[in-house]
Amino acid sequence: IYDKSNFYLILSNYLNPNFKYNNTLLVENYIDNKKYKLADRLLKQISKDDIIYNWYKIKKKTEIINELQNQDKALSYIQNQFSLLETDENKILYDMAGIYKNFKKYDSAIELYTYLLKSINPESEAYADILYRRGGSYERTKDFSSADKDLLKSLKISNKNPYVTNYLAYSWLERNYNIDQALNMLKEANKSKKDDPYITDSLGWGYFLIKEYVLAEKHLRRAVELMPYDPIVNDHYGDILWMLKRKVQARYFWKSVLTLEETSEEMRKKIKNKIIFGINS
Repeated sequence: IYDKSNFYLILSNYLNPNFKYNNTLLVENYIDNKKYKLADRLLKQISKDDIIYNWYKIKKKTEIINELQNQDKALSYIQNQFSLLETDENKILYDMAGIYKNFKKYDSAIELYTYLLKSINPESEAYADILYRRGGSYERTKDFSSADKDLLKSLKISNKNPYVTNYLAYSWLERNYNIDQALNMLKEANKSKKDDPYITDSLGWGYFLIKEYVLAEKHLRRAVELMPYDPIVNDHYGDILWMLKRKVQARYFWKSVLTLEETSEEMRKKIKNKIIFGINS
């Protein structure tokens, strides 16, 4: 309810004009409503002297550049600003590694995650989290040996975190590797995080790969209910419907994938092919 939120934020600023950082909440509201000029005007009021809030300003300006221009210019801007900071602040390094990962600059993300691991207690949850993120970056570069090593170590430290379990198990499913073990891992993750959409989808896909189509349909249908606008989930559900000979319904879900904004061009090509030819057993 942005109008009410903005009203109380502006009132708060009026009552205490010295608390400039209150404006960060207004910035969030303005960006969510695509009022980028208003957001930028407030960001300019944040001083460079406070490194954490200045970093917040840099990240938000990057968001705006990404929306108004393109990813290349946004990445170029934040890389330049990051280099000017010359900081060893762990939070900023962690954020930047995540930004590199989001921009698919996985080698740069791996480099920063590796640097961070040197200064963190190797038995801590933070260490496990960074291993998880570095492992995910390795997986994206298809360095599966390094990815598995990081993810398994993260699982050991974090006492089988269900989200790390899901990432590793799904990676194995995608590679047609350790299918039975991956499926057992996903069953355990599903017990601890009932109705998590990503874990539910992965479990359904695991059943699909071992041709347990009835069980697969049950879990993938639930995943679609939980995440109706996710292209991968809808694609998976279309696949299981096809294997159950429900071909009209399968094409319906594949066609729905083509209407979703998050569907990549590569995926669109595959979906169009499936709509025409279906999938073979």
